[in-house]
Amino acid sequence: MTERRKPHRLSLFSQRLDRAAYIAYFLGAVVPLAALALLGRALLQQSGTETRPVLLATFAGLGILSLAAFFALRRTSRQAVETLDRDNRQLATLLLASRDLAAAEHEDEVHRAAVTHAARLVGSALLLGPADAADRHPILAATGPAAALARQHAPADLERLAQAACEEERVVNEALAGSASWQRGGLFATALPCRAGDGPRGALVALQPLAAADAERTAAFLGTLARMLGTALRNAELRETQRNFYTHATHLLIAALDAHIGAQGAHATAVAHHATRLGRALGLDEERLRRLHTAALLHDLGMLGIARDQRTNQATVRLHPALGAEMLAPIRLWEELAPIVRHHHEWWNGGGYPDGLAGEAIPLEARIIGLAEAYDSMTNAASYQQPRSPAAACEAIRAAAGTQFDPELAERLIALVEKDESGR
Repeated sequence: MTERRKPHRLSLFSQRLDRAAYIAYFLGAVVPLAALALLGRALLQQSGTETRPVLLATFAGLGILSLAAFFALRRTSRQAVETLDRDNRQLATLLLASRDLAAAEHEDEVHRAAVTHAARLVGSALLLGPADAADRHPILAATGPAAALARQHAPADLERLAQAACEEERVVNEALAGSASWQRGGLFATALPCRAGDGPRGALVALQPLAAADAERTAAFLGTLARMLGTALRNAELRETQRNFYTHATHLLIAALDAHIGAQGAHATAVAHHATRLGRALGLDEERLRRLHTAALLHDLGMLGIARDQRTNQATVRLHPALGAEMLAPIRLWEELAPIVRHHHEWWNGGGYPDGLAGEAIPLEARIIGLAEAYDSMTNAASYQQPRSPAAACEAIRAAAGTQFDPELAERLIALVEKDESGR
């Protein structure tokens, strides 16, 4: 069985560059040269003794020129593919950077993603922030060996580069002074301003060996990355604003709900605490924990739609999960909470409300909140019923496991409570 040859490390469309150059050389030079040799043979036979050396020298010269053309073609092709390969690596890095920067939720994540991708191509990179009250540019993120050395040996140079890039809003290229003494061959730095909104938000600095520095290419790559960084920082700020609004709007609703319900006091906060703790014990990821916590805070939101004089009417009170889900469903930030709120009073055996779901057809988060709410209602001194001890509440939960509660979740919650009670 013939072994398939691997493509050359420099290849176009999986075809060996040497082979492609050879075919081009063969068709463009060898074939015409062979034809010329056949023609020359006839000429030599017909020529005299005096003209033969001239013809031989001509043929030899053509052969040498043809061979030189082959090597020139091969070298040029390799250089072209090397350039394409480098450009492709830069493009791939920018695509990855775009993905990671878009996914970053917080500013520190944006900072780390930017220097990580800058360092993928140049070896080391730093991100310096805008000038602080002391007119210093703090280092927000750094990666790569040269970055660590520069922070130790040339902090003043980094400050100056950042200041020039931010204040003059231009690309700054220069060799770091004295870098040859602490970095073999010296370092070349390229600094670009990073803008977000109306002004610079710092400077992105790339460090590479002086001998291998390509200022023009580095500046072009970093310029694109710096613009992406500025956009990502702006997006992170907008996300933070959304989170701030989300948090405060949630707490405003909870305050209104507490005021409306009155006697239950901090019930929503306590349920959210128990539910989140149980979710973490189950290994839920952070996104699901966030969703669980918010749904637990808002689980009784539908009570706002029930008049106070109707709170003793069980048929009316049973409407509150569906009312809460209807309130949440039109709000894009909260629409994913609607099914959790709707089903938090379903029972494991199907005897709950409003839809009579059973078993795992009930969303996991709703099962957790139903269990957490029951535990808090039994133990909270501000509850509508006579408070029980944690141990008594656990016994009641164990008795209802398999009917009202998910048996596995019930045992997990009981284990958490017993751990608290034992002081372990």
